[in-house]
Amino acid sequence: MRKTLLFVLMLLLTAFLVACGSDSDDAASDSNSESSGKETASQDSSEDEITLRVAWWGGQERHDRTLQVIEMYEEQNPHVTIEPEYSGFDGYFDKLNTQLAAGNAPDVIQFGGNLNDFVLRDVILPLDDFVGNELDISLHDESMIDSATFDESFYGVTLGTTAWGVLINKTLFEEAGIAMPSKEWTWEEFQELTPQLTENLDGTYGAGDFREDGFGVFLAQRDKFTYKDGEVQFEPEDVKDWFNLWKDLRESGGAAIPEVQVAASQTPEQSLIVQRDVVMESIASNQYSAYTGATEDEFELYPFPYNSETGKNGISLRPSQYFAVYKDSPHAAEAAKFLDFFVNNTEATEVLGNERGAPVNSEVRDNLIANANETDAAIYDYISLISETSDAPFIPNMPGYNENTQLFTETSQIIYYDQKTVDQAAEDYYEELLQNIEKYVNEEE
Repeated sequence: MRKTLLFVLMLLLTAFLVACGSDSDDAASDSNSESSGKETASQDSSEDEITLRVAWWGGQERHDRTLQVIEMYEEQNPHVTIEPEYSGFDGYFDKLNTQLAAGNAPDVIQFGGNLNDFVLRDVILPLDDFVGNELDISLHDESMIDSATFDESFYGVTLGTTAWGVLINKTLFEEAGIAMPSKEWTWEEFQELTPQLTENLDGTYGAGDFREDGFGVFLAQRDKFTYKDGEVQFEPEDVKDWFNLWKDLRESGGAAIPEVQVAASQTPEQSLIVQRDVVMESIASNQYSAYTGATEDEFELYPFPYNSETGKNGISLRPSQYFAVYKDSPHAAEAAKFLDFFVNNTEATEVLGNERGAPVNSEVRDNLIANANETDAAIYDYISLISETSDAPFIPNMPGYNENTQLFTETSQIIYYDQKTVDQAAEDYYEELLQNIEKYVNEEE
């Protein structure tokens, strides 16, 4: 009896141990399955479906080229969908500021010389962790890397090298029966030439206002600068001289009247020169292709008129725009990979061409030069000319770029319509400019 009971107990104990072992094995198997699942998920995480939002401004040609490159990137990265957000320049930063305030900005954002303002606002992601991995800048011009470096952190990929110039409608010169000027012309020659063009052409003015960017060149010709080493480096008299120059041109008939000037669009297709409202207009060299592509007329790029006293043209090579990454982007690594593709991929850069300026990647630039069409060759020729003749350093935009640009435009219009004298408007501009800069510098601190 005892033997029978002992045998039964042993059977029960064996069954219990087997059951426990089975449960343990199942648990281990489940654990391994979970671990395997986690590893798979981790491996697949880089291929998870991603949506990137990319924002830029520009004319139709820039939109078309950028969209084509986006399609190329999506084809090579099928797990990525890119939502383009593009527009003309007008209203671009108003919309961006609203998105930033709401915490809903695009992942990749195009900036101009105002990148520093947004870095100071702490809404742009430093790219240093991605450099050498997702993003290669080893062949980029050092000066362009420096232009996007603040407090030793790198914030934006330069999309092209450009230089300010005067776009001349050569066809209208021919129609006016006037010979093209020398590329070493002076402001005195410009002031003499523009009224002649207006007089010889029906409904077309010699020049449109060269605006704030022209003022920066005008200052550099005087060995002065808008903002350098933390200080405004010009005086109210310089502002008066600039606005008086254009007031005299309007009075002589050489520059567009206020009604024409205020209707000017920064979109190449609707610009004053493409619409034949003016013969000459200031542009950045990278815009040359968009302007020439919007008309049947023949255009040519010239340096600004020289200052006859200093002998300087005041033009520097400068970054055209940047692509930067929103600080709170959930897909920062993928955004950095897109930046790398945009500026380093041979096929992509062949599509983009010079539209945003001469590429900063030396190998890409050499490839484009070797295969340049007539329009691209004209841009490279102009950049080469400025490289040889430039007598001014690159100066980043003043703090508060957007607000100060609006202030300059408003001051111009006040003078257009004689709401204030040039002297009073210039004094008011200068005072308010200093206040704006102080406000932005204090925000930085």
